[in-house]
Amino acid sequence: MFPVLIKVGTITLDTYYVFWMLALSLAMLWSIRRFRLYGVDDGEARRVIGWAFFAMLLGARVFEYLWNFDAYYETPSLLLDLRHGGLSEVGAFTGAFLVAFLLCWRNPKLPFQRLCDVVAPPAIFTMALGRWGCFFNGCCIGIPTLHRFGVHFPHDPASVMRHPTQIYYSIASLAILVILLTVEHFILRHRSRENREKMLGSASVITPLGLILYSIMRLSIDGLRAEGLLEGLGFSHWVLLAALPLEVLWLDVSLWSNRTAVSTSTPAKDKA
Repeated sequence: MFPVLIKVGTITLDTYYVFWMLALSLAMLWSIRRFRLYGVDDGEARRVIGWAFFAMLLGARVFEYLWNFDAYYETPSLLLDLRHGGLSEVGAFTGAFLVAFLLCWRNPKLPFQRLCDVVAPPAIFTMALGRWGCFFNGCCIGIPTLHRFGVHFPHDPASVMRHPTQIYYSIASLAILVILLTVEHFILRHRSRENREKMLGSASVITPLGLILYSIMRLSIDGLRAEGLLEGLGFSHWVLLAALPLEVLWLDVSLWSNRTAVSTSTPAKDKA
């Protein structure tokens, strides 16, 4: 593992934070390039995404505190030590989602669901790249395994191999990204431009689908983590379970709305 990328004197550059910040930066640049695709206002969208970015970082730390509440309760000074602990993906999603919703709700010129579809693929990309920071840092490790694809982590005895759950997360995120881009490609290549614009502007399909797949991925792979489901459901798991039926309902309503939008725009054929 390579937890430290660069160290100059007392200044240390951690591989974990380098990967995650690189992933977040690339995701924001990609999101900006997707504004025109969904016809959102560039200035308003940048403002919302900027605030959502800070909310994402805050949410990621808050969920980290909640996940390891006992440790921070026993040593409150650790709350101000940002080098202690990590970032929570679920917390990042929750913080960014809530702030973006509130800002879009107050700004009718920026449809929330359309903005969600703009950032959904870049958000999944963030996890695909950022999880390699977890791998090189040696955190989020899996349970011991005898399979040939097991990985040895430095803090373990030489004979212990573990599931590389960080890589599982990355590969699964890439698979989700391919699915989302495939669905988006189908929508963009719809028969008529009018129907395509109605499907893009009617209701979000990409976002709820991505959230459903993400929840399934986390609840599945977390079962292989050393500090995952084996220790019982954590705060993030309860959030995922509570949100899952709402995500399924969101997707169902969006599909119905899009079918209705397309059918109403298609002129009925004259009967012979």
